[in-house]
Amino acid sequence: MRKNLLLIISSIQRGGTQKNIIDLFNYWKSSGHDIKIITYDQKIQNINKKIRKNVINLGLLKNSQNLFQSILNNLKRIIALRKIIKANPKVTILSFLCSTNIITIFAGFGLKNKLFVCERNDMKHQDIGRIWHILRIFFYRFANKIITNNKRNFNILEKLAKKNKIYFIPNHILLKKFPKKKPEKIILSVGRLHSQKGFPELIKAYALSKAPSKNWKLVIIGEGPERKNLKKIVKNLKLKNKIFFKGFMDPYYWYQKSSIFILASRFEGTPNALLEAMSMKLPVIITNFPGGMYYVKNKKSGLIVPSLNVSTLKKAIDEIINNKNLRNRLAAGALRNIKLLANHKKIFKEWDRLILS
Repeated sequence: MRKNLLLIISSIQRGGTQKNIIDLFNYWKSSGHDIKIITYDQKIQNINKKIRKNVINLGLLKNSQNLFQSILNNLKRIIALRKIIKANPKVTILSFLCSTNIITIFAGFGLKNKLFVCERNDMKHQDIGRIWHILRIFFYRFANKIITNNKRNFNILEKLAKKNKIYFIPNHILLKKFPKKKPEKIILSVGRLHSQKGFPELIKAYALSKAPSKNWKLVIIGEGPERKNLKKIVKNLKLKNKIFFKGFMDPYYWYQKSSIFILASRFEGTPNALLEAMSMKLPVIITNFPGGMYYVKNKKSGLIVPSLNVSTLKKAIDEIINNKNLRNRLAAGALRNIKLLANHKKIFKEWDRLILS
């Protein structure tokens, strides 16, 4: 049966959640459902034209300079959303990420629309501020269902709402086929250049390992506030000819060229970059965050090290660059696990059962 669906997120620009929303949009649209995306962000030029015509842009993504301005901006968002929801009494609403979820719950109060909220970040470490944290504790219980892609979040959410309201749906990956290329001696890392991602520790572990002396390069893809500091670390280590910052770009070119993928994050939800790398049959090294350990089994489909531990990360780098058989075995295990745990057809059916039934 044809359904009316509304997906809500503050911005549809770069990010793992945004990729997942676009995949869900394409899947449900191709299944014949009437679906729109609401965003506060005016910057939608980079979005595919076919998707862009189905985006309702509220133009309300503004930085707040103080508490009064923050309250005013969020009231504008609530009013604008409520107007749209009231005009569509049969639409099913799917909201993503904490502050947008709370605003959407506010906007839907007293209305009969089904409302699902999605938590995609690691709630234990998420820095959302005291006010949003309190609002989440109080308001999440009013959603029809709460969906998370992280098993640790499931345990936290049980304290905020009834257990039968909470669902775990893992991230999916659309497997892509590329012409085979001979991998080079490249260690790849992908992520926002932010303190959360552990790039200083990764750079230091790489510098201490045998990788530079054995002509392994470290390529980092991403942009963010830590770029200047990270480049300074590289300069001080005299590794400018070994470590390369490529900015924000489609990482698949580098997945094909690389031999190893490392994610050294302090904490994560479930990063798409990890799933992408594994789907490209790359052996991976990750820190011990729950979202990653769902897909990576130590010594079978990757190596897992404690977060913020330069010495164990260095040891893992040395272990994997010195053992081609290990790299091949972990690469095969990575692809096998992704096909089993992140199969998009299977996971889309889980979304169907929950949202469309």
